[in-house]
Parts: sequence; C-alpha cells; structure tokens
Amino acid sequence: MAVKNKVLILGVGNSILSDEGLGVHLVKRLQGEVFPDNVEIMDGGTLGLELLAYLDNVAKLIIIDCVKGGAEPGSIFRFEPDKVNVIPNEHKISFHDLGIFDFIQLAALRESLPPTIIFGMEPKEIDWGEELSTPVAAEMGKLKALVTDEIEMSLKQLGIE
Repeated sequence: MAVKNKVLILGVGNSILSDEGLGVHLVKRLQGEVFPDNVEIMDGGTLGLELLAYLDNVAKLIIIDCVKGGAEPGSIFRFEPDKVNVIPNEHKISFHDLGIFDFIQLAALRESLPPTIIFGMEPKEIDWGEELSTPVAAEMGKLKALVTDEIEMSLKQLGIE
C-alpha cells in the first residue's frame, strides 16, 4: 500500500455561472503560488464521481466550493463533511451538490476519503457570466489566505515543512 503524503486542493464549480465558479477561480489563483511537490491543486470543475480517481496517495483533501447557507454574500464557511447536516435542509450545500455529495459519500464508503475540509463562500449571483459578484470577489483574498493556512497546517501535520 502506497504512503499517503499528498495534500489535494480541489476547486469545484461551474465557472460560467458567476459565483458558482468561485472554487475554480480560487484554484487558478493558487496555481500561481509555490508549494511543495506534495501539494496538488486541481480544477475539479463540475466533475463528481470522476474525482474518486484522484484520491490515491492523498493524506488531506481541501475542497473549495460555492455554499448556499443563508448567510450574507461573501460569507466564508469552513467545515468537515460530517458536519454538512448542520446546515438547515432548506439550504443547499452547493448548486451541484449531488456530484460532490455523492463523491464524498462514495469515497467514505470505499474507505478512500482522507481527512477533508470544505471551504465555501455564500454566493450573491448564480447566473450566466464568468465574473464573480462584487461581494464574492472582495472576499477571495481572505478565502485564499484561509486555504493557504490550511495547506501549511496540513503539511506540518504530515511532517512536511
């Protein structure tokens, strides 16, 4: 069995539906940064179960997605997959939550889901367009800093500095 020593940052969403694509927008920003070789930054787009193939050797998974939780647009959420049910049922986790939700559940059933953190942001606009809304765009720097901190903490936990 291979040693799991990779941190996978997975940005998901539909980049032609404005704020729905914020996960994809953020990973594009992160791809311009320098990280150790064990950090993989991936644009998962709207893929769902297809993402299971990328979990080999992953010791920590960080998902970035649009999260509709009923908060002010631009609000940032950080949670683990088992905490998803704390969001009221009338609010969707994501606009493509069946794919990501199924991905997380199937990976857990297959015992291939590594420790996972989900970062999300409340959208303002979900409509045709490739630009983020003003409140979401204004918080992308903060979200990037939180994800970068999570990456650094994960590397320390894995003994990789």
